[in-house]
Amino acid sequence: MDAEPKVRRHRVLASALIVALTVAAASADYVVQSGDTLGDIARAHGVSVTEIANANGIDDPDLIRVGQVLVIPGTQGGAGKALYVVAPGDTLADIAAQFDTTVTALVETNQLADPDLLRIGQELAVPAVGAAEATPAPQSIESHTVVAGETLAGIASRYGIAPETLAAVNGITDPALIYAGTTLRLAGPAAPEVAVSPTSSAVHVVAAGESLNSVAASYGTSVSQLVTTNGLADPNLIRVGQELTIPGGVSAWVCPVPGAVFYNDWGFPRSGGRFHEGNDLFADRGTPVVAPVSGALQVKNGPVGGLQFRLYGDDGVTYIGSHLDSAIESQYVTAGTPIGAVGDSGNAIGANPHLHFEMHPDDGLSVNPYPVLKTAGC
Repeated sequence: MDAEPKVRRHRVLASALIVALTVAAASADYVVQSGDTLGDIARAHGVSVTEIANANGIDDPDLIRVGQVLVIPGTQGGAGKALYVVAPGDTLADIAAQFDTTVTALVETNQLADPDLLRIGQELAVPAVGAAEATPAPQSIESHTVVAGETLAGIASRYGIAPETLAAVNGITDPALIYAGTTLRLAGPAAPEVAVSPTSSAVHVVAAGESLNSVAASYGTSVSQLVTTNGLADPNLIRVGQELTIPGGVSAWVCPVPGAVFYNDWGFPRSGGRFHEGNDLFADRGTPVVAPVSGALQVKNGPVGGLQFRLYGDDGVTYIGSHLDSAIESQYVTAGTPIGAVGDSGNAIGANPHLHFEMHPDDGLSVNPYPVLKTAGC
């Protein structure tokens, strides 16, 4: 018997299975809990990591925060997502054409590493009919993509923003140098100022509204160190005008990869409509990576960032470093402590070894680390 009719019948049966497995799904909200990963959340709701990332404008699937509200995407109008069982002779292009979607949508939905490699019997999640390529959620903050010939002053004038403000928000140290294709934020926080050399001692006079936590963050120290140094019985009880001795003075901010090669690649385009939210510090594989400040270090591994650290700095900034070759265990570290080595793990496999470096003041929106890296003499 001709093999082609068998294949067609297999596909008919597979299509029937799709109808049987199609599940209506409405969008819902989920609040991130301690210990959650995007993969766990995706599996629990029957969607892919890519779908959740796109629906929430998440640039790095390894980076979610406790308390963050995530939109769990579904399909509208009662249509649902289904499973397709790969038949002999199938290609991803055939399946995409059969169900009015695209190869890109199938690759992203199923996180396929090689679109040309399918196996008979493999189950593929099929996006809803007519739902072609996933569209990234709009950014939560207005932005402008630079086109050839534009100037920073011209862009600022167009949006009624002071050029100095636009430069600060995007970490631009040379207003005459902007790159076509770069995404510039029109509002948002600027990179914080950092101390690059420690002082021997410091005394702080408590002002109205301050807490021990805010004082500690201001000086790059910890509440426990302030309590011990000042002999405080109750860390929640400080008074206006009280003098606090700051242990060790102001801590110095340390370059995470001394001698690295880097430039201001913040805002450069990435796949899926994303843009680069950090700087890449290029160095030889195995080059030590050190903690820029003291804080609680968390090390994890993920498909995008690879071996990655998240440092909850005592200065109130969360630092993220991705694509490590090796790393120490999660623990509290002091500024300058070796915490890992430069590599190419995660989605950087095969690229030149580098550390993708991000800064998130108050564990919030990222800021361009370039001015801080330059100040620290990286």
